[in-house]
Amino acid sequence: MSDCPWDATEGVTPLITVHLGPVRAIDTRNPSRPSKTFSRSFVAPSLQTWLDKGDTLDEWLSGRTPVISYARISADRLNGDGIGVGRQHKNNTKNAELHGCAVVLHYEDNNLSAAKREVLRPAFRQMCADITHGREEESGFPVRGCVAVEKERVYRLPRDFVAFQDALAIVGEGVFIEDTTLLDLVNDDGTIMSGIETSGLGEAEVGKIRKRTMRNAADRAEEGRTYGAPRRFGWLGASRDPYRVGNRFRNEEEWPHLTDMIKLRYAGRSWRSITGEINKKRVTTARGGAWTEQGVKGIVTNPAWWGGRVLGGEVLMNAETGEPVIGEWDHAEESDGCTYEMWRSIMVGVQANRLHRGMKKKETGRPAAEGMRTRTRGYLFSGFLRCGRLNDFDEIYYSKLSGNKASGRNAKYGDYYRCGDPNCKGVGRRVAPVDQYLEGLALAYLDEEFADIEVKVIPWRGTCFADGVERSGRVWACRNGER
Repeated sequence: MSDCPWDATEGVTPLITVHLGPVRAIDTRNPSRPSKTFSRSFVAPSLQTWLDKGDTLDEWLSGRTPVISYARISADRLNGDGIGVGRQHKNNTKNAELHGCAVVLHYEDNNLSAAKREVLRPAFRQMCADITHGREEESGFPVRGCVAVEKERVYRLPRDFVAFQDALAIVGEGVFIEDTTLLDLVNDDGTIMSGIETSGLGEAEVGKIRKRTMRNAADRAEEGRTYGAPRRFGWLGASRDPYRVGNRFRNEEEWPHLTDMIKLRYAGRSWRSITGEINKKRVTTARGGAWTEQGVKGIVTNPAWWGGRVLGGEVLMNAETGEPVIGEWDHAEESDGCTYEMWRSIMVGVQANRLHRGMKKKETGRPAAEGMRTRTRGYLFSGFLRCGRLNDFDEIYYSKLSGNKASGRNAKYGDYYRCGDPNCKGVGRRVAPVDQYLEGLALAYLDEEFADIEVKVIPWRGTCFADGVERSGRVWACRNGER
């Protein structure tokens, strides 16, 4: 093995020649006494694959700055498999590329806190030493800094910050990337240091927790894992005994009804017609209620039934293949007769932003409203009227009648109130005569009950301010009821 001729003071990287043997790795795991707590370091998998082919490190770097990917998790809630730190390494590798850097080594401290003085982090200490010397000791791999998903993964205590900052300064303008941001810790003016004392307080910590949650959701989505949510129609919910993850296994009783709704919509049936048909079968929603048009739209347009998932308003796609990422939960197969192409065909006619599921919508061409738009009630009794028709089960609907604008051949009759229940066969009443009749009833009742009552005029309490007088004595008198 030949040492890497790295001059940290000048910051110049000559031709790098390293041996292809195994790097000296930190590994505190004990096979005889398994534990979630461990520290380790190893060569980045992509670089190791490159070196195994017999190629050189300088060819792989191709001018990029070599950095360390550092990952730490305070509490491993799994079985010590290092899933959490593995996800951090994945994000670090992508974020390093944004700044012309390349991850050459992975350092990780699993199930170790950074907020307690008595807790030692072997990987962190070794990383600071390697950055200080500008290379990993055994292999000679050059390192010029670190990348982490957030700075709290690297340091929380002032002493750790000082040690890390000194390492970056000694190596010469060391690089530190937090998430996608390049931070300058070498020329720190003291603001970063002063913020360490209260790093666990205030809105900043709340924002960091929110980012961790979003990052975790994105990682789970890319891995195709089942995400936590209330039980969806067509899948079984979570269970303790026997243990079962929610929304992973199909509900054999509900699944045929779900596929029927999908096929009906694909065949061109309206949402209202599908909703009416599923309610006639007395099939309830996941919460035990009756179906609405919005509920049917939500379950049919959700890509979960074919194995897809929406992240950030777009269907999650595999960056390498360009195909949708298929989740690990049960989804439609060829025997069900429901395919991804059917979903795409259904989504073409969906206009609601909330349900559009990442499909590109055509521009409507309608100009945006200028200024503040006030909402006025278009129909006087819309939402107050109820439908009195009997359904197929001899039950009165009691559904709300909503106002609708007349169009087509019925435009000559004017606007109308229509029953909103999808099972109703179309109870409708013209708006004009209904409003006229109900207004007459209301006015007749008011005349009968209140016509003989004497009108009582209550003076406005702000009358004394109307003339613009601002003298304190006048204001005090007005507040005490005087004129």
